[in-house]
Amino acid sequence: MANPSVSKRQLGRALMSLREAAGKTREQVSAVIECSESKIGRIERGHVGVRAAELRDFLTLYGVADDQRRELEALARETRKRRPRTTFGKAIPEWFRRYVDLEETAAEIRTYDGELVTGLLQTEDYARAITEASPLHIPTEIGRIVQARAARQDRLTDDDAPRVWAIMSEGVLRLQVGGRDTMRQQLKHILDLAALPNLTVQVTPFSSGAHAATGFGFTLLRFADDVGIDIVYLEDLTSASYLDNPDDQQRQHYALVWQQLTAGALPPAESLRLVDTVRREL
Repeated sequence: MANPSVSKRQLGRALMSLREAAGKTREQVSAVIECSESKIGRIERGHVGVRAAELRDFLTLYGVADDQRRELEALARETRKRRPRTTFGKAIPEWFRRYVDLEETAAEIRTYDGELVTGLLQTEDYARAITEASPLHIPTEIGRIVQARAARQDRLTDDDAPRVWAIMSEGVLRLQVGGRDTMRQQLKHILDLAALPNLTVQVTPFSSGAHAATGFGFTLLRFADDVGIDIVYLEDLTSASYLDNPDDQQRQHYALVWQQLTAGALPPAESLRLVDTVRREL
C-alpha cells in the first residue's frame, strides 16, 4: 500500500498550484473557506489531509474543471487511507513518526552527525546499545525500537532507494558505543554500505577543527516532486522540528552549512580509509 504521506504532499502541491494560478493568497482563501490561514499552509505542505467538504470548497473557489476535480478527489481519498499496522508502531514516539514517513518517501537524504552514526547506517547491536543507554525507553520496548530502526534501513537497497549522503565527525568513529566488538562491526557495516551506488560517506577529521555545524546535527530531505527544495529536520531529546515552509529563509542557512561540510570533510575515498583505520585500531 502506498504511503498516504505521498498523497498528502501531492494533493497539497496541487492545491497550492491551483491557488496561485487563481491569483489568490492564503489569507483570501481562508476568508472564503472559513478556516485559518495556517491550516491552508499545513494542507499545502502536506502536513494534514483535507476533508471531502473542504476539498469541494477549494476546487469550486479555484474553478477546477470536472476531469481534474475527479482526479483530485480520488487523490484525497488516498490520503485518508490508513497504513498497515506494524508490530513496532507504538515503539516509535509520535513526534518521530512524521520523520519516518518523510524518510520513507524521500528521494535524497543528506545528514550530518557529530556524535553518533546516523540511524540509517546503524547495526542492530549499535542501535540497541544507544537505546539501552537512555532511561527514557521502557526495557520491554527496546527490542521493538531496534526492530523499527532496522526496518527503516531496508529501503537502502530497494529499487527506488533514496540517494543518501552521510557526513559524520571523526568522533563518531571513535566513540565506543557498545564496546569494541560492537564498534568494529559498526564500522565494517559503514564500509559495506558505502559500496552501494546510492550512498556516500564523508568524515570531518579532528584535524579540520571547528566548522559551521560543530555542536549540532541535522538532516536535509528532498523529494522527487520538490526539485531544489529541502525539508530540514532537527531533533532533540524528546521532540523534533521541521523547517519546510517555502518562505522560511532558515532552510537556506542549512543548505549553506551543508555545502561547507562537504567541502571541508575528507573526500569519500579518504573518509573510508579513515573508517577502516579506526576499525583496525580497535
